[in-house]
Amino acid sequence: MLSPQATRRTLAVVLGMAAFGGFSPGVTAFGAGGYASSNAGIANTQVSHPDPSVSRTCPTADWLRDPSLCSPAPGRWSRFGNDRSESDLQVDPTNPNHLVGLSKIFWSPKDYVFNLEWYDSEDGGSTWTMGLLPGYDTAAAPWADTTDPTLAFDSQGNLYALVLAFNFVIEPNGSHNWSVGQTEPLHLNDAIYLSRSLKGRDRVGRTWQAPIQIAAYNSAGLGVTADKQWVAADLYGTHPGSVYMSWILLDGASFSGQDVFSRWDENSQTFTPARAVTSFTSPHLNGDPYVLTGPEGNLYFSYDNLPPKNQYGTSSFQVMVSHDNGQTFSAPGQPIDSTIANQSGQSLPDTYRDGTPYTITVNPVSHELLMAYEAFGTTSPQRSQWLVRSADEGRSWSTPVQVDDPIIGDAAAETTQAKIAAAASGIFAVAFYDRRLTCPADDPLAADAGLPDRCIDVTIQFYNADGSARGGNQRVTQESWDPNINPAFPGGLGSSTTFIGDYFGDAMTTTKKGTFAHLLFVSTSPTLQAGGFPDGGLVPPYQQQVYATVPAP
Repeated sequence: MLSPQATRRTLAVVLGMAAFGGFSPGVTAFGAGGYASSNAGIANTQVSHPDPSVSRTCPTADWLRDPSLCSPAPGRWSRFGNDRSESDLQVDPTNPNHLVGLSKIFWSPKDYVFNLEWYDSEDGGSTWTMGLLPGYDTAAAPWADTTDPTLAFDSQGNLYALVLAFNFVIEPNGSHNWSVGQTEPLHLNDAIYLSRSLKGRDRVGRTWQAPIQIAAYNSAGLGVTADKQWVAADLYGTHPGSVYMSWILLDGASFSGQDVFSRWDENSQTFTPARAVTSFTSPHLNGDPYVLTGPEGNLYFSYDNLPPKNQYGTSSFQVMVSHDNGQTFSAPGQPIDSTIANQSGQSLPDTYRDGTPYTITVNPVSHELLMAYEAFGTTSPQRSQWLVRSADEGRSWSTPVQVDDPIIGDAAAETTQAKIAAAASGIFAVAFYDRRLTCPADDPLAADAGLPDRCIDVTIQFYNADGSARGGNQRVTQESWDPNINPAFPGGLGSSTTFIGDYFGDAMTTTKKGTFAHLLFVSTSPTLQAGGFPDGGLVPPYQQQVYATVPAP
């Protein structure tokens, strides 16, 4: 029998969930304890590993002023990369067995130095080839980092990646200096580029055209800089040759931001000037823009309204639609209000920062917009994932329904970084990181073994096109993994906040065999470390990219 205090706590959780409009669809699907074994038959394939063709020598560059990073060899530098986190994954619409992923590859996790690595499979994810996304570490463009992996296929099978390249200075003491105009090339702090892998000219996903610069910014720190870019393409063949690009313009002085848009035309080889399509909303900022297309020819632009940096508070998510291929956008539709955590201590007892707080796609059958988003501090678990749908282009939304199972009596329980995808059958799914299970007995951090609310699994929830659940929350990972093993540090040496990525990759397919979700995610599982070796002052296990395919129930 519950104590009066436990009864009140449970009632408060139930009332909190009722305020959001619904319970998890999967509470009874597997029964008590059923979640842990619901991963039966789901293979976890290690995609990333050291490869002699994927390497970067510690550079002699004006942005790198700390000699201890490179020497005595290997210093903190890993020539073949050790950690790999944050990813995107897309399936070729002309060949469902062709999958392409993109993630960060870290040369020095402690200094937050990385590039983008592609992964290509031509046999449905059984085997993978990898390589560096080319053109960003040359004499003409010696960028320190390339970041925020995002990919898009068009209906013809052409593949596009929108890349944020940026510079900062690693000072002799290992600290990061983001002051304006310190580094070459041309004293730029960052730029937006479009990389293309074109059918008939490239082996799509493996060879790439030279990057095209879309925008460049000469200031960062307290100036204006770009971040969180995203790309979409003409997936349904309604606007051939069109590629859609979005990113944030951040004002460092006020920490406010607005989202911008540009369109590349593959036929004319031109792009439209980047223009702001949202407005500053201080003290909040417009961030995390997504561009996505619908089967009727619509182009959607979504964004969030975030609180000031490092503050807990309310946020909202909105969508605009264009009926003329991005020439104009509608007024924003109904905001979806929520709460988010701050960026300091938000994932205690872990130290990783939270990722992108929402995800959105279009259902190709119902033409509905589908959005999953996080709520923090008012639900159980304390960070939870919620689903809404819109049948009127984002002007209004359905009542929110909780995606993850409620966790009663565990104040530190959380889920994070939801990703949503939809298949040609109309079935869709939301995948997310999940801390409900205790750390495994073989956790390389012995102090974490058996402890709750530290280790992470990937969970997925499937839905029918009408939003009804197909089964319950299903575990994807074969072993919970510890995010506290060899993490990256966005703030560099001496910082405390760590990094597992701000999002991970997902896609869906429907074939004669059924409907499947395809996931590309991070893991430090010691059983997924083939080829790993000590390097850069670290020893395995590292953050690896792992692929799984899950059949819809």
